[in-house]
Amino acid sequence: MKTITEIRALLIFCLITFCFPVEVNAQEKKYTFHYEDIENFRIAYEAIQSGSDAVEEIRKYFGKASPGMKGWLDIYGLKPERLAKEVVNRPKFYKNLLHTDKEIRKYEKTISEAYTRLLEFPPLKGQTILPTYYFILWSGGGSVRPAGSMISVDYFGLSDTIDPSEFPEGIFPKGRIPLVSLKNIPHVSLHEMVHWFQRHFQGLDNYVSIYRNKEQSTLLAYAIREGGAEMITRVLTELEDTKRNDFGRKHEQEIWEAFKPDMFKNVDEARGWFSGAFPDKREWPFQIGYYMGLEITQYYYEQARDKEAALEEIFNAYKPEQFRKFIDVYSKKFED
Repeated sequence: MKTITEIRALLIFCLITFCFPVEVNAQEKKYTFHYEDIENFRIAYEAIQSGSDAVEEIRKYFGKASPGMKGWLDIYGLKPERLAKEVVNRPKFYKNLLHTDKEIRKYEKTISEAYTRLLEFPPLKGQTILPTYYFILWSGGGSVRPAGSMISVDYFGLSDTIDPSEFPEGIFPKGRIPLVSLKNIPHVSLHEMVHWFQRHFQGLDNYVSIYRNKEQSTLLAYAIREGGAEMITRVLTELEDTKRNDFGRKHEQEIWEAFKPDMFKNVDEARGWFSGAFPDKREWPFQIGYYMGLEITQYYYEQARDKEAALEEIFNAYKPEQFRKFIDVYSKKFED
């Protein structure tokens, strides 16, 4: 089996062999990072702690939202009352998030270099990296829309200073609240930008079809979509969710055997893969379906004679028959 270093070497060979010009200096490229929402949240938080009405202050915060934060609010329909309740019930947690903008700025060089590496991939030559917006909204993770890449930093609030009494539901894996360390910001930032280019190549209607059409919203579709973004991120930049992937590599065949009977189910009918937790596999990391998709797409890439074409297939997959192609190859991995 090829190592990720060998895969990366093959990709670089592909870039050189086909004579595509490569820009390697991240300093020559200017990427935009927005922190105004975190700055505005500080004002709202301090006002709430001084006795102002929480809902009213969060409503003001929403009213000053950046284009990225507005995009998130439009997608998820989050109301001021919801975030206000979280801020009141978890004051220490949100106090710890007040200056995450200063911490995220330390990762700008890493993220910028990752963006530049992404644009070295031939199909992305001449493309533009969207602005990246960071905000606080109690709906963690990332997403992407034409306004830019959107990162809700609440998800990255895991630290040694968390007060467990503010999380009676428990923090995953012992509880149901998933949190990760802020050091995962570069990985998620690039992962979301890969999704933007998937959307760009597929077209909006095709890209969202696996989310809007229940028959197409299968575990397999999500695995290839999310795992493909993980695989491209890892191949081009070495950024990954090491905790989840280290566990997965030790249990790959076990995870595959569990995935096989579920992969054509609707994603909402098989919790644990992309949301929630497995009731009988509490030791499995959160969203292990991302890892499964990573292995499926990586193996497909390894076996492909035309590496560039394989990567393009990962960017372009949205039809059930396209997803099945990946499984047809990966299913042979554990055959005797």
